[in-house]
Amino acid sequence: MHGGHNANDLIGSLEELGLSRYEAGAYLIMIRKGSLAASEISYYANLPRTKVYSTLKKLEKKRLSIVSQSKPLICSAIPPDEAFRDIVKLYERRSKNMKKIVDRLQKITEEQKPRASEERRYYILDANSTLEKMKTLIASSKSSVLAILDSWGIQLITQCKLAMVKAITNGVKIRLLLANQCFGNENLPSLPEDVDLKIGNVSSNVIIIDSNNMVAVDSSNGKAALFASIDIFGLSQLRSFETEWNNAAEVRQIVNIQPHIVMKANRLVKFLENANIKEQLSKNWDEPTSALIKSAQKFGIEIFDTEVDEMLTVIDCALHISCSGDLTHDRINNILSIRSKVRSESVSRWASLLASYLKHVGNDPKVIRDFKNNGIENTIHIKFSKPIA
Repeated sequence: MHGGHNANDLIGSLEELGLSRYEAGAYLIMIRKGSLAASEISYYANLPRTKVYSTLKKLEKKRLSIVSQSKPLICSAIPPDEAFRDIVKLYERRSKNMKKIVDRLQKITEEQKPRASEERRYYILDANSTLEKMKTLIASSKSSVLAILDSWGIQLITQCKLAMVKAITNGVKIRLLLANQCFGNENLPSLPEDVDLKIGNVSSNVIIIDSNNMVAVDSSNGKAALFASIDIFGLSQLRSFETEWNNAAEVRQIVNIQPHIVMKANRLVKFLENANIKEQLSKNWDEPTSALIKSAQKFGIEIFDTEVDEMLTVIDCALHISCSGDLTHDRINNILSIRSKVRSESVSRWASLLASYLKHVGNDPKVIRDFKNNGIENTIHIKFSKPIA
């Protein structure tokens, strides 16, 4: 790239924030020169022409740029304070979490001091050593691999795919608990199918192998601490994993869904978790009106303009995310069924949303409650007046 050492320093810094070298170079050029055609970005950033379009698409997917729909493609950078706001917050959370871990370790150390019985040791690994050690530990595991992972951790463990396949072949159970921001991560579909996946409210990278070895990875630089034996701290991590796992949502069924569908589903989940929406639905959930549509539009959601088949896919995905549920379509009897496996109160909200949508697109829905398990509502059926695609 034209611009010398300062540009190289900035590119290196952007790489630490998760961008590839090509992505960092293209983004920096757009920040400096404004909106540019793909060929101009290729020239100024010294990008190979064969790489420029895929690079721009990846920047757009990461919400760092906007690409025009017309030809020739014009690409503009999203301002840094907006583009990197979530990433900066994520690193701040990680920093706080690392400090908490150090504080807990220090507390355990101080508690053990009076007895002075033994000194626990751990090893610091650089990024390359971390990957190789994880491959070795996973491939030679005997019973289980448990991991809490963020986007960095997913990228790391994806590179251990062959080791995971070998472990699974040997009967090892692998469970990966992913951070919420990992929805739509491009690495998820490449994980072995027999790996159990859930998504929860977590924000660190901890991998525990056979309840014996533990690797804690720092996402800011790829370095890791390897604990060769599980002590009090490791046992607390094990307990924490099991607790978070039980509260997390199943996501295996939505791993291969397109990212834009997952993004819409996420926005719908947040919309229905809004306090005012909950109140509105609880009062009048079985009388779908335009009020819900207007509320969604105020929330910045134009989901009601979505085609029917995509809308059903979005809601099915959202149900998996929010309550490990699903949406099924009985085409013979013109019935949609909404199920929740975790929180039975959420099915009413989703039924109201779907009924409002069907009414909006010219169908006449009839909502049928289905009570099971001592009156707990696990399923709601929606019968419509005419077939939908």
